[in-house]
Amino acid sequence: MSSLLAYLIPIAALDSLNPTTTAVQMYLLSTPKPVPRSVAFIAGVFITYWAAGLAVVLGANRLTSNLPGLPPLLMYTLQLVIGIVLLIVGWNLNKSATKSQEVKRPARLTIVQTFLFGSAATLWDFPTALPYLAAIERIVRSQFDLFTTMSILAIYNAIFVFPLIVLLGLYIYLGERSVNLIQAINQSVQKWGQKILRVLLIGLGILLIVDCIAFALGRPIF
Repeated sequence: MSSLLAYLIPIAALDSLNPTTTAVQMYLLSTPKPVPRSVAFIAGVFITYWAAGLAVVLGANRLTSNLPGLPPLLMYTLQLVIGIVLLIVGWNLNKSATKSQEVKRPARLTIVQTFLFGSAATLWDFPTALPYLAAIERIVRSQFDLFTTMSILAIYNAIFVFPLIVLLGLYIYLGERSVNLIQAINQSVQKWGQKILRVLLIGLGILLIVDCIAFALGRPIF
């Protein structure tokens, strides 16, 4: 399992570079008494992403168990598709990022509504969560028991929401003095985030494709 975690942790770190959730968290921290709402938002993102990942893993496990002769080829075919899509998305990321979209802010800011907003935003982005799908494909291939699978997904999602926790921690530690720092972080993310994400997506896509080629030659990397 340690080798799997060594593979998943960098992917989770890549996946955590989510401009949507980061922008919402920064907005929430700019509202009066933001800590409960920020905690609710993080909980909504974490629980929903974890549950969606678990549902996909369980569904894929059931599918592969019904196709005993196909799993290796099926898994590597899926990995190849994900790798190619990651490569294409990464290559075109800067072009699509030129048109900035304003993040929709929750109209109401009760704790329950903020939790549901985090959940809804996560579900909306889930079909395009390519790094998560790459991680799920590797988890499915490992064929762990249910408890281990749930634990691995929890570790992945803890890393996914870690930037949101850091922002909340900065606010708790610095209070109102954190406003300028958070704004500076936001500007840095807007300036460098897309460029870094582009490189990482292309790198991960190439790695997945190379691993598929190595599998076809009888020498899989992972």
